[in-house]
Amino acid sequence: MVHNNQSLTSWEVRQSAKETVSILKNNKVKCCLFGSLACHIQGMKYRRPGDVDLVILNHGKRNAEYFKELVASSDSDRFYLEKSTNPKAKYKKLFYRVTPYQGRDPSKVYKIDILIAGQDYPLQIPNVPVSCIQYSKQYPGLPLMPLLPLLLMKLQGWYDHRSSWRKDQVEKQRRDITDIGKLLKMAKNEECHLDEEIKGIWRLPKWFTNRMRRFVGEYIEHFPDTEEDWNSLGFE
Repeated sequence: MVHNNQSLTSWEVRQSAKETVSILKNNKVKCCLFGSLACHIQGMKYRRPGDVDLVILNHGKRNAEYFKELVASSDSDRFYLEKSTNPKAKYKKLFYRVTPYQGRDPSKVYKIDILIAGQDYPLQIPNVPVSCIQYSKQYPGLPLMPLLPLLLMKLQGWYDHRSSWRKDQVEKQRRDITDIGKLLKMAKNEECHLDEEIKGIWRLPKWFTNRMRRFVGEYIEHFPDTEEDWNSLGFE
């Protein structure tokens, strides 16, 4: 199966996300996108998304594997599960076929990462209220994480990548830095602030912002020219 060296197109990644979101919606599952695809839809057109990062908001204590199985079983022509290459891993990877299955390996597939929101789950993603999810006019069928937590999750990705022992993860730092720079300017221009409620109803939880302050401090150490922008968001 061809998972690498593919000719990726943004339309195909958006389409894979749209079909995944549709299946979840039909099963009354609320979710939103973050990562490179959300950055792309937010207006960073230079950012060609490589896969789909999606977080489940109303998981009801069910883990990510449950939702991967749900998606894969709902459309087996398009979606399939594959064991991790790590023999110790208990999770499976979810892939989307660009063309329906026809009895042979697909020429192009996209990975769908499904994660669970909450402090007790991997990545510790904040549980965004459904009423705070954003949508773009150009792609109304794709729910987006609000701009400020999207920026902070990208910052966390930078921190994790630079701390990783894996070469492929460390190499992602340059892309992270570019994304953070763009998102930081966007958040400043939209006057985002930690102490202000998103859409007047929800504020980022303290357990999340406390962790982010540490990451912001380290980022400023490496890029001191960004300090003023971070301060404008409430990270004094």
